[in-house]
Amino acid sequence: MRNLPIDCLRTFLTVAEVKGFTQAGQILGRTQPAVSLQIKKLENLIGAQLMVRGGSRVDLTPSGERLLDYARQILALNDGAL
Repeated sequence: MRNLPIDCLRTFLTVAEVKGFTQAGQILGRTQPAVSLQIKKLENLIGAQLMVRGGSRVDLTPSGERLLDYARQILALNDGAL
């Protein structure tokens, strides 16, 4: 697996926490399409679907659930180092 961009992980974590692309975009200062593109990029890098989009709600797939803990740890380490 290639290196995962920190910004994609931060977007993934935000979408997972708020359970929506639009609200995550508002928090991150990005448009909903930009958030969707980052999630798609992350899914392509990982080679698995991370989220199930249903109406206005987003739920994590089993792969997304596994990545969630790693994303939290990686971002905490990154933010702590900065």
